[in-house]
Amino acid sequence: MARNNFSTVVVILNTQNAVELGPLVEKKVDAALWVGGLGQTGAIGVADVLTGQTNPSGHLPDTYAYDSQSAPSIHNFGRYSIANSQVERGNAYIAYQEGIYVGYRYYETRYEDAVLGNEKAGAFNYEKQVQFPFGYGLSYTSFEWSNFAQSESKDGYDFSIDVKNTGKVAGKDVVQLYMQSPYTDYDKRNHIEKSAVELVGYAKTAVIEPGKSETVSVHVSKEAMKSYDAYGKGTYIVDAGDFYFTAATDAHAAVNNILATKSKSTADGMTADGRKEFVVKKVQQNFDDTTYAKSVATGQPVVNQFADADITTYDSSAQYLSRSDWEGTWPRTYADGSWTAPDDFVKALEIDTTVTQPKATPRTGQIDKSLGKLNMATLMKTDSTDKAWTAAIEQMSVQELDELVRIGGYATKSVDSTQLPATVDKDGPAGISSTLVGGENGVGYAPEVVVAATWNTDLARDFGEAIGEDSITLKVAIWYGAAANIHRSPYSGRNFEYFSEDPHISGAMNAAIVAGARSKGAIATVKHFALNDQETNRTGGVMLANEQSIRDLYLKPFEMSVRDGGALGMMASMNRIGLRWTGGSKALMTNVLRGEWGFEGFVVTDQASYSVFAYEDLREGLEAGTDLWLNTDAKLWKLDQADMTDGVVAHMQRAAKNISFAISRSNAMNGLSNDSTIVRVTPLWMWGVYAVETVVAVLCLALLSVAARDLYRHASARKKARNNEED
Repeated sequence: MARNNFSTVVVILNTQNAVELGPLVEKKVDAALWVGGLGQTGAIGVADVLTGQTNPSGHLPDTYAYDSQSAPSIHNFGRYSIANSQVERGNAYIAYQEGIYVGYRYYETRYEDAVLGNEKAGAFNYEKQVQFPFGYGLSYTSFEWSNFAQSESKDGYDFSIDVKNTGKVAGKDVVQLYMQSPYTDYDKRNHIEKSAVELVGYAKTAVIEPGKSETVSVHVSKEAMKSYDAYGKGTYIVDAGDFYFTAATDAHAAVNNILATKSKSTADGMTADGRKEFVVKKVQQNFDDTTYAKSVATGQPVVNQFADADITTYDSSAQYLSRSDWEGTWPRTYADGSWTAPDDFVKALEIDTTVTQPKATPRTGQIDKSLGKLNMATLMKTDSTDKAWTAAIEQMSVQELDELVRIGGYATKSVDSTQLPATVDKDGPAGISSTLVGGENGVGYAPEVVVAATWNTDLARDFGEAIGEDSITLKVAIWYGAAANIHRSPYSGRNFEYFSEDPHISGAMNAAIVAGARSKGAIATVKHFALNDQETNRTGGVMLANEQSIRDLYLKPFEMSVRDGGALGMMASMNRIGLRWTGGSKALMTNVLRGEWGFEGFVVTDQASYSVFAYEDLREGLEAGTDLWLNTDAKLWKLDQADMTDGVVAHMQRAAKNISFAISRSNAMNGLSNDSTIVRVTPLWMWGVYAVETVVAVLCLALLSVAARDLYRHASARKKARNNEED
């Protein structure tokens, strides 16, 4: 109807997930503007773009396929059951059989294999599969790139390129930097998969006036060249062979550029000729299994941690999608959706309440004689490894430890013995929200998927700083955000709340937001850690994936948030990673998060205020390294005296230290000094609540008294009547 009645038709896509847009072509639409979620003031921006007052410069953070169900993850997505499991919240599973081939990693890799002849002729037609590639975006002006150059430093490579505005209006451009790793015989033997390209860096220009140029620089760490080798060396490796780096406008252009350096063209089935002048080849002479076998952040050994999440651990016939045989390894719904798992697998899903006992009884409620009484204000700048932290935590009583760790829903408790201030904690990755617990709202910003589409890391930091400013105004020190899971499928329930199908842009954006918030004293609890990539069965669902995909895709944004963003908070997801609830996985919460990444903050559970979350067990979580329960019920998770062993207390001390350390770096400390005293007061509104409760209680007692009196009189009358009848 619009086409028949108007000379120009523009479609505005107010969508969050990547949707099928074939009708844009079929109906001959003149233009389309994807706006995602608008936030509180985004509609003004849409009007500015449509009228030409603002030149759009965003690029897609996802691949838009003609058929959204062509993604290999679709075959294992939704609700599937473990037929023989009676374990509470442990009878559903998902097998990530697509491995690393999520989003463009699948479409672009299969395209390259088709061009190179590694795929059967006619088995894959890129132009019929992909409408808009990852990174795609248009502008009201045009840009020309030239002088692509590279220099090497000890830790990485610096790339530069000149960007000239050749159009008639001012605008911004995005330079995307992609890398191709060699796919070797060693990789094929050891089931290491390699994408045709992967994003390793990007940069956005300032506003460039018509006819003007800007030189754009992108730094890529050499660490980007590593891949995880789960079945061979059991650590990170760097393959020997040719590594290609290319500047490109999107992921598909990146593959075409690299194919051009391999002497391929449209005559070989390419969709367009590439620009080989935008490619640099680096030759890695030797296979390297030592450089990244120790963590760059901590120096700790990096070894396999997630064998229990790998479906091949339990079923040797199971397989993951491989570019060495696309059709032969193509995913199908594992066990047709109803899996009879091995008995030991099912048994291992049960909660493990075993707690490691310390060699000595923990000291509680005592003051160190050499250091004297300490408070949080004295430790605001004290390194986390300083012995003063141990002394401060030992000042806490068992009751204080228990309440601080156990009752951490939308707030944390104050601690008298250390003068740790209480905090208010709120949800809302797109802005501090009153939705769940009332109070005031902050600004409603655009969601993470829109932030990612800006490809503007500086703007992401501005967003984090704005959240931090709101946290100061609203006195909300801990923010349940941002969220950093992967768009594993176009149908994932929270793709609006997560950034992208790509881990690098997800991690870079989230790290910038976290750093921005922290600069204002707000603690961001990055969520949902980890593999919470769908909403169905997220409560206790068993997520099964191989270690390469876990590390190279799903954990990478969280790692970047810690290492690059300085995150002091993390929120465990509700699902299981392999056999254990994520908060009960020591491999995840301690060995990787702290041991490999150097995390110094606290981990809070996701919702744990109701008995339905009983699988998020306090003892199992403490043993694994989780610190704080998102629980508002003063009685829930309360252990019997017999269960409050030395081991539990010692874990609570560790958790209390992590919580206290993070809060000591937050704006909850604003106004406190060494001689400050935190006094618990009851606000006026609370006295009003108490008064109402008292009046209601008195009325209830009065009504009960009247009812009891009437019942007594009625019973007496009936008894008297019976006596008269007997007489």
